[in-house]
Amino acid sequence: MVSSNIIKQDNNHSKEDIITKLEYHLPNFPKDIAWENITFRNWSGEIRASNVPCCIPRSVEEVISVVNWAWKENYKIRPVGQSHNWSPLILESGQSFTDRIVLMDLSHHFTHVSIKHHAQFSIVTAQTGILMEALMTQMEEQGLGFTATPAPGDLSLGAVLAIGGHGTAIKALNEIPLSGHTYGSLSNTILSLSAVVWDAENQQYTIKRFERSEPDCAPLLTHAGSALILEVQFQAGKNQRLRCQSFTDIPAAELFALSESSEGNRTFSHFLDKSGRAEIILFPFTDTPWLKVWSVTPTKPTSSIEVNTPYNYPFSDNIPSTISDIVDNILANFPAITPLIGQMQYQLTNAALQGYGKDIWGWSKNLLLYVKPTTLHVTANGYAILTRRTNIQRVLNEFYTEWQKLKHQFENRGQYPINGPIEVRVTGLDNPAEVIYKNAVVPSLSAIRPRLDQPEWDVAVWLDVLTFPETPHAIEFCRQFEQWLFKEFDGSYASARVEWSKGWAYGEEAAWEDKDILTKIIPASFTDGLPADNNWASTVSALQEYDPHHIFRSPLLDKLFSD
Repeated sequence: MVSSNIIKQDNNHSKEDIITKLEYHLPNFPKDIAWENITFRNWSGEIRASNVPCCIPRSVEEVISVVNWAWKENYKIRPVGQSHNWSPLILESGQSFTDRIVLMDLSHHFTHVSIKHHAQFSIVTAQTGILMEALMTQMEEQGLGFTATPAPGDLSLGAVLAIGGHGTAIKALNEIPLSGHTYGSLSNTILSLSAVVWDAENQQYTIKRFERSEPDCAPLLTHAGSALILEVQFQAGKNQRLRCQSFTDIPAAELFALSESSEGNRTFSHFLDKSGRAEIILFPFTDTPWLKVWSVTPTKPTSSIEVNTPYNYPFSDNIPSTISDIVDNILANFPAITPLIGQMQYQLTNAALQGYGKDIWGWSKNLLLYVKPTTLHVTANGYAILTRRTNIQRVLNEFYTEWQKLKHQFENRGQYPINGPIEVRVTGLDNPAEVIYKNAVVPSLSAIRPRLDQPEWDVAVWLDVLTFPETPHAIEFCRQFEQWLFKEFDGSYASARVEWSKGWAYGEEAAWEDKDILTKIIPASFTDGLPADNNWASTVSALQEYDPHHIFRSPLLDKLFSD
């Protein structure tokens, strides 16, 4: 499965829909495999495509049949997930039937899960069309859970693995990790996978199984949408009860302070040392973030409310898309009200948490999943900053200072390009030592793969800046921020990699267009300090071997992987 994009389908087929399907024809398309023209829209609405054929295979044999058809007829196959993605890893905006692309939806028939328990860990076998909430529910029923996951539950498993999906977690200072648990991306949990690859001997695409100990597996563990994975085996550990406390009274100046300058000892690192799991959400033009802190808590604290379902912040994740679009339109036309909107968001959050959600407790799934499709549809950039744990506060302080500086520079010109919050998470790296099998390879394209020349770097600080997509001067702001980011985190005490699913490579007018970042900075970030047999060049070469006809590549991936 590819990135976490999805098709938006209307099951009420009108006369116009029927005529549209009759007008278009897929030459020699395999019989008895369902397909229809649909409209594609990504999470923020920045990528839209109409009249794109989408097929729904029912079996592995049908998948292989469609892929080989695409090769022979010079078509592209783009697997789709659930629309919660920003970067054009699947489609560029405006593409249609004439671009010879067929989407593939695995969510109907590729959702099987089986679990095998061992004494210290369990092995989960799952098809990649299953959504994360459904997967985690089945795991919970058998006493299993993840350390951390992406917050939305409607992501497909294949999408999460394709882009190195992650949550927020490092080991607390007194924490003893449970067997089967990891602290990086979910890609680091994979033990084996089955991918559709080119068979040179038989001159066709076929399915092949890759074991985690095989070097050939490394490029597929996080493939950024350049492959089709149908099934994975991954490790899982015993489920844990978590407590999540929300704080809205700690000034950003304290959370982002350099350690030695924090008088109240309430830096972000302080909470990470205590609990290992925390997230900052700071609305623009406010001084006090929404801080969430998760802690492993086997028994329910007296002050906590027990929750038995996910999505426990209804004030932030039950916003109709029409309201989201209205807010976007208002801010685009009247940007000067941005400070007021930021303050209102904080006040709403603070007031709502006093009534419910400030201190909740339950099984991991119900606390780790907290974003629904009805959350505000904003756009976001995204970067992982690799560094050592003792430098977390330095990274955060530099980031916060630059964000404020840029925000004030634009404000002084009467411009308000950022009307969404900044978000901060911290994870461990994709350390193969956390994999239960020996000789596990490192995910080649994981944003948080370790650097061999910096063995002391053991964490990644994830930085996101959010705003509505129609906001004037947003691209300019993000471009200036990105240029600063790669200059600041240059490898001396930290280095930066892009988060595949978000916005990056900002040009003068749009994201994913800066040639220097696409062809130099990103490849260098997967080359510096890495071995020749598992770096950018070797990975691109391997992916070329798996898909020599570029069946699974989007235009963005063609730019990234070009010589």
